[in-house]
Amino acid sequence: MSPRRDVKRLRGLAPWLLLGALTCAGAVLAEPGVSPTEVVLGQPAAFSGPSAGLGVEMWRGASAAFAEANAAGGVHGRKVRIVAADDALNPEQAAPAALRLLKEQQVFALFGGVGDATLMKVLPVLLRAFQREQAFYFAPSSGAQPQREPPWEPAVFNVRASYRQEIRAIVDAFIALGRRRIGLFVQNDAFGAIGRDAILRALQDYGLKPAADATYRKGQDFTVSTQPQLEVLRAGKTDAIIAIGTAQACAALIRDARLAGWDLPIHSPSVVGADALVSLLRAEEQRVSKPLLGNLIFTQVVPSYDDTDLDLVQQYRAAMERHRPTAPPGLGGGYTPASLYSFGSLEGYISARAMLAVLEKTGPELTRQRFHAAAESMGKFDLGLRAVGELSPTRHQVLSKVWFTYVTAEGWRTTSAPGTVLR
Repeated sequence: MSPRRDVKRLRGLAPWLLLGALTCAGAVLAEPGVSPTEVVLGQPAAFSGPSAGLGVEMWRGASAAFAEANAAGGVHGRKVRIVAADDALNPEQAAPAALRLLKEQQVFALFGGVGDATLMKVLPVLLRAFQREQAFYFAPSSGAQPQREPPWEPAVFNVRASYRQEIRAIVDAFIALGRRRIGLFVQNDAFGAIGRDAILRALQDYGLKPAADATYRKGQDFTVSTQPQLEVLRAGKTDAIIAIGTAQACAALIRDARLAGWDLPIHSPSVVGADALVSLLRAEEQRVSKPLLGNLIFTQVVPSYDDTDLDLVQQYRAAMERHRPTAPPGLGGGYTPASLYSFGSLEGYISARAMLAVLEKTGPELTRQRFHAAAESMGKFDLGLRAVGELSPTRHQVLSKVWFTYVTAEGWRTTSAPGTVLR
C-alpha cells in the first residue's frame, strides 16, 4: 500500500498517533540521496579501460573540492559524497551505469560523467527520470550540443563551455593569422562527427569549407602511423590543422608531421587530454632527439593549473595537496595519475565548486525541485576564475570562457593572444 493511502486510512487516529504515521510516511517519501547529514551524488564515468584516466581525473578534482567543504562542516550541515559507477567509456554500458546510480543507489543527482557518446545514451534515461522524479545531471564533462538543447536541456546543468565555443575560438584565431586552409583530423565515429560539425559551422561563418578532411579509426594508438592522413592533409594544401580525437592518435599525427618537417600550427580542443598528449610527445622527443612540441595550441574549458594568480587555482592546488585523491575505492583500472595536477582534475574541482554554490543557495530544505529552482535563480556569479558564471531559466551552462594554452619547458602557459605563440 502506498504511503498516501496509509495516511488517508489513519485520519481517524488520535493526533499523536497520526503524527507518528505521517513521520513514517515522510521517511518513505524522503528525497533520494538526501539525509540530515549527507547528500549523495552519482558519477557514471570511465574508471576502467584505456580511458580510465578521464573518469579518475574528474573524480580526483571533485573529491578534493567536496573534501574541503566537508572538512568545514559540509553544506547546511550535510557532507557531500560521490558514488562512482564504471561505464568504461563504452556507450552500451552508459545507461545501465546511470540507472544503477539513480535506481539502486538512489543518488540525489548524476554528476561529473565523461564522454559524448556515453552521455547520448544516458540522456533518454535521464529525461524520463526528470519527468517522473525531477532527477538531473550536473556538470557532465562533454562539450556536445544535444544536452544544451531541447528536449534534454532542462534536465542538465553544464559547467564547461561547448565544443562549438572552443572550435569557434580557434577558427577565429587561425583566420586572424591568415590561415584559411584549415584541415581536419577527426576520429571516424559519432564523437568525431560532433567535432566536425562544430568546425563546419565555424568555417561557414567565414564562407569557408575544410581544405581537407582526414579521419582515423577509433582505438588507433600512438604506435600507428598517420602517414595516410598526412597525405590527405598535404594534398589539400592545408595551412593549419584542427585535430579532434584521443591523445594517442592526435599525438601520433603531431609526431609524424614534425618528423616529416611539416611545422604548420596544430590545435586540439580540451577533449584530447592535453596532459597525456604532451607526455607521449615528450617521451618521443627523448627517443628521436628532435623537438615535437612547437607550434601547438590547445583550447581548454578551464585555465591552466599553473595559473596561480587565479584564486580558484590556488584553492584547487591547496586542496589537491591536502587530500591527494588517487581513484575511487576499487576502481581506476590501474590508472596512476602522472602528476598531482591536471586539466581534468581542475575541471572536476570547478564542477564541484559550482555544485556546492548551488547547494548553498538551495538552503537546508534540500530537494531536487528546490535545487533546480535555486540553480535557475543563480544569475551571474564568480567562482574565482575572473570569468563570469551564470545560470538562469534560459541558461543551463555556467561558463562560456575558452582558454588558450600552450606548453613550455617550464610547464603550461595561458594566452589571450594565440597569434603570439603560433608561427
